Parts: sequence; C-alpha cells; structure tokens
Amino acid sequence: MHVVWFTAMSMDGRIATAGDSLDFLDLMGSPEASDDTEQVAPGGDDSSDFEAMVKSVDAIIVGASTLRWLLRGGHGWPHGDLPTWLITHDEGLVAAAGATDKPLRAVSGSLETAFEEIEAAGHQRVWLAGGGSVAGQALAIDRVDEVIVTVAPTAVGAGPALFDAPDLPLRRFRLAECRPLPGDAALLRWVRERS
Repeated sequence: MHVVWFTAMSMDGRIATAGDSLDFLDLMGSPEASDDTEQVAPGGDDSSDFEAMVKSVDAIIVGASTLRWLLRGGHGWPHGDLPTWLITHDEGLVAAAGATDKPLRAVSGSLETAFEEIEAAGHQRVWLAGGGSVAGQALAIDRVDEVIVTVAPTAVGAGPALFDAPDLPLRRFRLAECRPLPGDAALLRWVRERS
C-alpha cells in the first residue's frame, strides 16, 4: 500500500494559519504574481495536479480537524465517492458529514489500526488528506510513502505544520520533482527512501 500526503503549505511549512485560515493560498493567484510564471510551468497548474492525484487513489484517510474545517465552511465531505477512514473520537462527526456514496468510517484507535483496515480492504494507493497532526502521526509510524506539496509564495508565521508532531524520527525522502506553478508557487514531490 502506497500512502500519499498531498497538500499545500506556506514557505515556512504551515498548512494553515494559527486561526485555521487557508487564505494565504489565494496569494498564488494575486495580481502581484508574476505574469511570466505560466510560461515556465510545463506540468500545468495545481488544480490539474490535484485532479490527477485524486483519480490515482482508491481510498482516503483524513483527520477530524480537517473534516470539521470543511463542515464549518459549509461543505460536506467532498470525496464521498472514495472509501474514507476518519481519525476521530467524535462519534457524531460521521453523521455531521452527511451521506456519502462510499463508506466514511470512523476510527478512534491508533492510526496504525486505520492503515491495517485500509490494507486489509485491498486498497493500493491512499491519499492522506490531512491534517498536519495525522500526517505527523503517519510519519512517526513510517506510513508516508510520498509527499506532494504546493508551496505558496508567502510565510504565515504560525499554524499547523506539514508534519505537526513533536519529536518526529528522522525519515529520509528523495526529491522526485520540483517545478514552478502559476502565481509564483512551486510543486515539490518527495518519495520515501527506506533501507
């Protein structure tokens, strides 16, 4: 099973501000963005990268904070067409997300339990859809195989980190891709190197 952490972050490694805002990502399309970036981004834009990634996965694992953020914004779970494992102790959160085509399962035990369930169900490629705390836990148990991140051209100073956990073990990743995106952003892709 291959686990992909696909997200966006600020230049200082934050996936949201201290107030849980993603407004800093809007700077990628701001008028201040250089007009020539489009010409040096042969791989397309971030939205096409995202769509391709979603089509490449057959399951999702997501944290409660990420789903709560979506619900506060007036959204349900937007990927209900894929089996999803929700890491939560909040029994009502699945119901709050609304109906989905594929199962949205709550897992309140260890993150390893969720990965074992996903693997037992035969899934091959899993999107770790957030947040930084779940990503940090997954990295700690060596379950992150690939990291794809769009880096926005700004710093936010504080907020959840890409891997938001204390005392993470050192894990070696190989840079597999680095390319500019429109709006002065960049896409970075790392693949886990295991010995």
